[in-house]
Amino acid sequence: MTPSKGNTAAGAKTQTKATSPDPKEISISRNRADTEICPQCRGSHYVLTNHQGHVLAELCACFKCPECEGRGHIYIEDETGISSLRECVCAGLVRRLKKVGEAGIPGKFASTKLDTYHPIHDSQKFALRQARDFVKDFGTSQQGLLFMGRSGLGKTHLAVSVIKSLILDKGAECKFVDFFQLLSDIRFGYSQDLSEQAIINPYVAAPILLIDELAKGRNTEWELTMLDQIISSRYNAADKITLFTTNYSDQTHDPKKDGKKDSHKEFGNNREALATEETLQDKVGERIYSRLAEMCRFIKLEGIDYRQEMQGKQTAPARSRPAKRRPG
Repeated sequence: MTPSKGNTAAGAKTQTKATSPDPKEISISRNRADTEICPQCRGSHYVLTNHQGHVLAELCACFKCPECEGRGHIYIEDETGISSLRECVCAGLVRRLKKVGEAGIPGKFASTKLDTYHPIHDSQKFALRQARDFVKDFGTSQQGLLFMGRSGLGKTHLAVSVIKSLILDKGAECKFVDFFQLLSDIRFGYSQDLSEQAIINPYVAAPILLIDELAKGRNTEWELTMLDQIISSRYNAADKITLFTTNYSDQTHDPKKDGKKDSHKEFGNNREALATEETLQDKVGERIYSRLAEMCRFIKLEGIDYRQEMQGKQTAPARSRPAKRRPG
């Protein structure tokens, strides 16, 4: 039964004219007062924490919706005076926060975002621009991103920041999976009489999927078969976006061609010989590699170990000023 105008007098504070934008299109505004008052959320109205090893998102205690006062719905009045019940914009925010918890993002990335990535090498600056553009242009293309490069360059930082932004800013449904861990889960599933499909289907079906540590492991025939199932299903669906990170490059490095006397210097403490490393195609095979190249834009990161550099800046002792001499 549709409530009349008279019956909604008590809820007049929450009535809005029908000409208002669709609540699903609105995002809760961040005002400066909230930022100054609440040190917890800094005006975002939510907090992200590490809960049992995964990122959990919740409304900040400071948040009080001015439209519905926490009820989750409002009355919309049209030109004829007829009111109808509609979902409040804050309910959309709550749904987005729930999606963060369902994405399976590792808890150590609770505070990770694009703004906290501080590029050092030019390739890292380019990668950050690509990540920002990907979020900004979301919905215009089904092509994903593949961040490649040695460990410690911030690939997962960027990729996780992208899916967090897509969930919180765009309301997208995303999932995170460490490929090596997924293989372990499948093996464990065999002992529990679970089929491979029962374990990988949530990742196959996810609208946006981030596969971390692609090609990590021995890459046996069975492992590559599992990877091929996931990638082929998503490739053939043509309506899903996949992001990857991998420690392998799309080409080998030849120190002589690069004109470098010491191929180790640029990469700090990583002492692997560049001329003998395997490529991504070597690890996953030509068929999977070809599909990756079609599904994603390859972004190569180079330079020194990003994690060590950032940790060094955070832990570097402050220079103390020399003590002033007391007059004798």
